Amino acid sequence: MNLLRASVMLFASKRPEFLRSNAVLVLVAVLFLLLSACVSEDDLSPEQRAYTLDKQFMCPVCDGQTLDQSHAQLAEDMKQVIREKIDAGETNQQIRDYFVDRYGEVVLAAPEASGFNLLVWVMPVFITGFGLLTVAWVLKNMKRKTAAAATPTPTPALADRQLESYLAKVDADINRLRPGTSSSKSGSQNGGNE
Repeated sequence: MNLLRASVMLFASKRPEFLRSNAVLVLVAVLFLLLSACVSEDDLSPEQRAYTLDKQFMCPVCDGQTLDQSHAQLAEDMKQVIREKIDAGETNQQIRDYFVDRYGEVVLAAPEASGFNLLVWVMPVFITGFGLLTVAWVLKNMKRKTAAAATPTPTPALADRQLESYLAKVDADINRLRPGTSSSKSGSQNGGNE
């Protein structure tokens, strides 16, 4: 329990060098996980390859079901063709091409990332980014409004006292500068000479 508490305290510290070293460690861990998760089709058994391909094709006669979800006769026949082609030594891409040639691109569970279909892959990134920017902007404005609401606004009594103090200073300045006083004569003489 103490180890957990200590690690939380270290992670919560705000020292920049600690945060930089943590960022590097997290980046290395993520890269390691990504690289270790990459599996080529040669690393899979024929049954694993078949199961993976079953998830990649839609059943042509079912509504919104992949081959692994469907129990229709056509889906069962397509699964059998996949297993036969794997046993014949064909690659996953060759099997995909076979079914696309036979049924069209609608048989693919995920559209190819090219041409107009590229929008299907790119738009979620833009929509998510726009949504995050909008949330950040709204939160920033909410903070600003909260801070503005937290600052004390002058009460009418305080404003009246400040106004009275200001008016008293103005009256004193006006009385000092009235004609007939020495400060106003010297000021008018200086103003006339300029």
